Amino acid sequence: MNRVEELTEQLKIAILESPEYKEYKSLEDYMKRQPDLKRAVDEFRKLNFMYQYSDETGDVINETLSLNERFEDVRRQPQVDRYLSAEMCLCRMMQEICITLFGCLDFNMDFLKD
Repeated sequence: MNRVEELTEQLKIAILESPEYKEYKSLEDYMKRQPDLKRAVDEFRKLNFMYQYSDETGDVINETLSLNERFEDVRRQPQVDRYLSAEMCLCRMMQEICITLFGCLDFNMDFLKD
């Protein structure tokens, strides 16, 4: 195994053992035991994702506010709020890792420009 593979394996283990990942998995297990709640939360997550990353959304801020109002009862539940927060923390951690790794590379992507 080369050095990059070894360090990748160490990073994988560090992520799996991180408080962020453990909190997310614990709350995910809770959500799985509440099928109706999980369906509602997954619908919220799906729509939120679509609004954030779709070119067709238009006014993302108003769409997001409307979405939060629509799912207010679900979002108000402490376990749901903790689950969504844990998910966001885990995603941010993964984004920071990717940004750090790709940010140090001199990798030409000019071909993507107009």
